[in-house]
Amino acid sequence: MPRAGQGLLSRGRPLSLSIDWFDDVAGGKFLQGATTVKALGSIFSMFLSLMVVSPALAGGWEVITKEAGITVSKKELPDRDLPIFKGTGVVDASVIEILAILDDTPRNSEWMHNCHSAAKLKVVDDMVRIVYNRTSAPWPVSDRDVVLRSKAVWDPDKALVTVRFKSITTPLKSEVDGVVRMPRLVGFYKLQALSWKKTRVTYQVDADPG
Repeated sequence: MPRAGQGLLSRGRPLSLSIDWFDDVAGGKFLQGATTVKALGSIFSMFLSLMVVSPALAGGWEVITKEAGITVSKKELPDRDLPIFKGTGVVDASVIEILAILDDTPRNSEWMHNCHSAAKLKVVDDMVRIVYNRTSAPWPVSDRDVVLRSKAVWDPDKALVTVRFKSITTPLKSEVDGVVRMPRLVGFYKLQALSWKKTRVTYQVDADPG
C-alpha cells in the first residue's frame, strides 16, 4: 500500500498509509469492530453458500439475494461450471480501516466464511501481496486452497481503491495432500469512499474450484 507521507485525498481528507500502520490497525481496534467484520464476512458467506449451482448459461447479471443491506448477484458464462459472483454492500467504516482488515491475512478466518487458514507469503511492495488461503469443505468434498497475487490501486479522483487478485503458481507454497489447489480464482474488491466513515464495498470473483 502507499507509504506514509504520500498524500492521498479522499473527499478532501488525506490518507497516509504504511505497512507498520496496517499492522497496528489490523491488530487493534478495527478488527474489534464487529459491524465492519460481519458486513465483509456476509459477502463471502453468501457467495460461498451459492457456489453449488447448475451448469452456467450465458446471460447478464441476476440478483440472487438481498440481505442485511448486501446484494449478491451472479452472471452466467458459457462453458463455465460456475457463474461469476458479485456482492455489494455499504460498510460503516473508512476505506483504510477495511484495507487494514484485508491486509491482515492470518486473521481471515475470523471473518471469512469457512476459511481454514490463511497466510501472507510475500510482501512484494507496498501495493502487492502474495497470499495463501485454504477453504474448508464439508465431507466428503475436499478442502480447496489457492495462492493469490493481489495489487491495490488508488484512484484519488474517484476516492476509490481497487484490489485485484489472481491465482498464481509459485514455489512459495507447495500443494497440500488431500487439498485441491484451485485452477482459477480471479476477482477484485472495490472500496468506494462515500464519507470518511462509510464505504461501499464490491467483491467480485470468478472461480474454478477444481
